[in-house]
Amino acid sequence: MASAYAMTDMNDKPTNIQTLVGKGKWTVVEIWASDCRMCQLSIQHIVNFKTAHPEVDIVGISVDGTQGKADAQTFIGEQHLTFPNLLSDKQEMDQYLFATAEKNFIGTPTFLFYDPQGKLLTVQAKALTEKELSGFIDSQGSQPEIAEPC
Repeated sequence: MASAYAMTDMNDKPTNIQTLVGKGKWTVVEIWASDCRMCQLSIQHIVNFKTAHPEVDIVGISVDGTQGKADAQTFIGEQHLTFPNLLSDKQEMDQYLFATAEKNFIGTPTFLFYDPQGKLLTVQAKALTEKELSGFIDSQGSQPEIAEPC
């Protein structure tokens, strides 16, 4: 699976998405930009979702790029984001999404849903409410288990 190698955490430590998913928990990644009005209006949904669902890992990815790091840090502080946030850019996210899901990066906000094994299940290029976030994960858990043959 492709990695976004140029991605860093907010302390400039190189990282990638794959190191943060697949730890036996659902992971929701929100790709955002500090100047995205829809991100500003909707980010509280994921904050509320994290409070209501502590068993789900949340990761934010700013596409402000290294030149916009200060703007990203301001956004994190103003929005009271307590989950990990990474720094990337639009080109890198486009390459990552195309390599992992054969989809182009359309814009922000975009949500990525990873199952507990770290498999990317879906990409949603739109703002999602807390109810929609919960609904997707709940719908995945309601799939019947297939018994192994004896």
